[in-house]
Amino acid sequence: MALQLLGRADGNTNFATQSFVVTSGVTITKGDFVYLASGELENTSVASKKLLGVALETKTGVADNSVECLVCVDPTMRYLVDNDNDSTTFAATHVGTYFDLTGATGAQLVDTNTTSTTGQLLCLEYNPQVDPVRSDTSWGTFVIAEHYFYPAQ
Repeated sequence: MALQLLGRADGNTNFATQSFVVTSGVTITKGDFVYLASGELENTSVASKKLLGVALETKTGVADNSVECLVCVDPTMRYLVDNDNDSTTFAATHVGTYFDLTGATGAQLVDTNTTSTTGQLLCLEYNPQVDPVRSDTSWGTFVIAEHYFYPAQ
């Protein structure tokens, strides 16, 4: 299962979207966290990038910049995201901590080894009991902490 949108932190289910040109030769998969590079949408080497949001469709960029991808750009959107559990296992004690992402298109995960006081995503909930991953404790609820709309001071 890919990442799932859970609604905004304020309880609303409506959210902001915008279309962006996809970088030539880059495939953006629905559910990928994305960022802007030279004014175009990217998802490669996503770790440590300031995030714009999550792709709502799968698109591949072409040389003439004619392909656009719709993105959820709402900075208060909550996401159900899987953790990689590589070396560090995702746990209830991670609620309130920050993480970076890892992985390629269609396979992005929270990098549990990056748990810290800074990072791309903020963990809001451990094992949120959402179907179809209700019994899978590697999933959590996250919001984007390092968002394009809110640059670091």
